[in-house]
Amino acid sequence: MGLTASKNTYMIKDFSSNPLCGSDKNRQVDILFIVFCLWLLVLMCRPQDIFPFLSPLRPALVLSIIVFIVLIFRSHDLIQKLFYQERQNKLFVYMVFFMILSIPFAIYRRSSFEFVFTVYSIVILFYYLFYGIVDSINRLRTVILLGCIGNGLYLTYSVATGTMIGGRLFFGDMFDANDLAFYALSFLPLNLIFISRDNSKLIRVACLGFFIVGMLLILLTGSRGGMLALATVIAVALCTKSRVISRPLKGFVISLSIILLFFAPANSERFNTIFNLEDDYNLQAETGRVAIWKAGLRIMFENPLTGVGVNNFAEAIGTDRQRRGEESLRWQAAHNMVVQIGTETGIIGMTLFLLMSMNVFRILGRARKESDSGQLAKIAEMGRLGFLGLFVSGMFLSQAYSIFWAFYISFSAIISRIMSQEKTEQYTDKINH
Repeated sequence: MGLTASKNTYMIKDFSSNPLCGSDKNRQVDILFIVFCLWLLVLMCRPQDIFPFLSPLRPALVLSIIVFIVLIFRSHDLIQKLFYQERQNKLFVYMVFFMILSIPFAIYRRSSFEFVFTVYSIVILFYYLFYGIVDSINRLRTVILLGCIGNGLYLTYSVATGTMIGGRLFFGDMFDANDLAFYALSFLPLNLIFISRDNSKLIRVACLGFFIVGMLLILLTGSRGGMLALATVIAVALCTKSRVISRPLKGFVISLSIILLFFAPANSERFNTIFNLEDDYNLQAETGRVAIWKAGLRIMFENPLTGVGVNNFAEAIGTDRQRRGEESLRWQAAHNMVVQIGTETGIIGMTLFLLMSMNVFRILGRARKESDSGQLAKIAEMGRLGFLGLFVSGMFLSQAYSIFWAFYISFSAIISRIMSQEKTEQYTDKINH
């Protein structure tokens, strides 16, 4: 696809021969794209967990600085007003504004300030660069493929070398078992984009293998939220008409699910509690998740405009329990990303978060049905399933500020922009003919 728009918009090009090498006019941006891909692998696929000798080198921080420097000196053309023409981008900026606004009213201002301007600033930069650099379907496919490979290798290494504790798989210090399942779900359906015959045999085999490993890992983690999310993704995939998942592939997924359920060394007793929740501590105990969610929502309505400050949920719960004479109970995380962001940034912050999440489903659903590009339609379809798994599992985890959530918000904004360019191209063709 080639489209030259007005000087206030991007030139969308599909460099099918080599996604890393564009024309001479785009060479500066291509350098940034290569650095961005390396940065993505470090941020989202964490090779430093697999190779511990990399950790002292601080690869995430070093590459963040390099990316920022290259952005300043080599890619002035990325700073355009077009960024604000996409609704997702506007909403994201507004959410960041409310995160910053919460700092002066936070229970611990220093904690909020440091989180927003050190930890989350990396996510903000990633979001902006992802949207600004990935300006074609081919580049989007490249980024997704790199993510699938990096994610798949991490999951494979986790299954091979991880430790089973209490019947649950743990690996490294970054993720606990529940977070590991969330991490697997974030890329799991995207692997299916690359198993068709228009990809090389090596890529097809690798992505299919990573899909199988991802399903196995979710079972081994014993994550009930991860299991519910996986079941939801599989049910939606099997019950809807698909451009990617053919009938034979659906049969394969069903067979694989049955085999893993019966033969994987998973903690079946833990999963059985999903169907017997009346005695579960999460429903009954003061330290259970339902009680935490209720407390978080109550605190949000007590602080509707600014919340209690980013990264202050546990402190808010602890303070609330002390006020009610429950000092002996431990302070706890939200275990629900919607409750987390609502409690920490207020009702408006939570509303923005939910609007962006709903827009992902809306944008990708429209692209799946309306795009002229078969490749874009397939990417949108699997991206929708990937975000569904991420969102469902995130309803049981404190992942409101996850880079994987931000990835999908920017991902949807990119697809929306490409769809707009397709419409512009169609209109231009009609005028010319």
